[in-house]
Amino acid sequence: MNVKINEKKYMPGTTYIIGLGIAGLSAAVNCLPNGNQIRLLEATKNAGGRCRSFNDQLLSRTINNGTHLILSGNVGIKEYLKIIGASHTFQTIKPASFKFIDIKSGLKWEIKPSVSRIPWWIFRRKTRIPDTALMDYLPIIRFKFSANKTIADLVNTSRPIFDRLWQPLSRAVLNTDAYEGSASSIWIMISETLLKGQKFCYPLIPLEGLSSSLVEPALKHLERNNVFAEYSQRVTAIASEAGTITSITVNKKQIKLDKDDLIILAIPPKQISTLLPDINVPTQSNTIVNIHYRIDDRPPLPTSVNFIGLIGGNADWIFQKNDIYSVTISAANSISDLSNNDIAKIIWDEIAQIFDKDTTKIPINRVIREYNATIKQSPKENKKRSDSQTNFKNLVLAGDWTNTGLPATIESAVISGRKAAQLVKKIEIFK
Repeated sequence: MNVKINEKKYMPGTTYIIGLGIAGLSAAVNCLPNGNQIRLLEATKNAGGRCRSFNDQLLSRTINNGTHLILSGNVGIKEYLKIIGASHTFQTIKPASFKFIDIKSGLKWEIKPSVSRIPWWIFRRKTRIPDTALMDYLPIIRFKFSANKTIADLVNTSRPIFDRLWQPLSRAVLNTDAYEGSASSIWIMISETLLKGQKFCYPLIPLEGLSSSLVEPALKHLERNNVFAEYSQRVTAIASEAGTITSITVNKKQIKLDKDDLIILAIPPKQISTLLPDINVPTQSNTIVNIHYRIDDRPPLPTSVNFIGLIGGNADWIFQKNDIYSVTISAANSISDLSNNDIAKIIWDEIAQIFDKDTTKIPINRVIREYNATIKQSPKENKKRSDSQTNFKNLVLAGDWTNTGLPATIESAVISGRKAAQLVKKIEIFK
């Protein structure tokens, strides 16, 4: 539904939420108790940002824009799902088990978190990652206190554990190569999941798709509260005076703000720097490439669940849903500019052997590039992550890239939206 923007002011006390990715949606649902009128402005024709689903005509299937692994330790997401009434739209996979295959050697293994907080699995040779010793895992103790270090700075990169644990973790969580990925950011993820035991590591898989679980229930919840998304409404300019945002320009039409109006800006950092150059933001980002193959005979993955981690090639993960096999390539800057056909062939050459398929017969597929999918989560770029509260009295930031204390993931996006809503409430109270 496209709503025409008028230059006329609506009413005092409006909270403008600009950007309807997961951060913006989280901000919106958490702002409802504040009592202000809420206006939701989205530049594109869809809400959800990278976390959405759509019907692909080439594949004749509904696919996710990209694949995302949510864990039971992601308490922010779980609270968000509870608010929007969508907890039931996820399947919880128990017990937690993360299986991997080396596509070059065919070696298979799994990481199975312990029931207790003590990671007993690293003390037993049979449950450790192949060719690793207990000493290989101990550098993680240093991760917590190494904000200026990369993962590769703190571990032995020549040991098998580097390619079989540290590199996959860095790419999956940080969308950044382990030679550049922040050690302290990985510590945050591990401390909230693997180091808390099994019940914090259960994979949560959407029964239908990301939109059905994370986006549509939020929009319906907002609509029940008379808050409606306004699409194709691009903010092209923001004006300020004396530390206060005074107007926003939407599709070349200026909206002047009243003294009680507030703004939550939930857009990527590059857009922020264009609109408000004085706000310091991360400047480097990494691409994610997703390839969705339709394989009609539905060969099973070599696991008991519908996803597996891949080592030894470009591909990082395969997720299966019926006849759709979705491959994720993180930190994919080096291949993102290749043609769709070249990418599909490179990845099919890697995974065809898993299914004992002919590498020359590439299944019908869809390649999706997410340029600037996340900030590069290096120690240097992490220092540029902005606080939610800005120097403008009536402007708050939200986004997975803001300084939430978490890696830039869906969990960070949700937490940032909640944090923005809390700040808005405080601003209103102290006016």
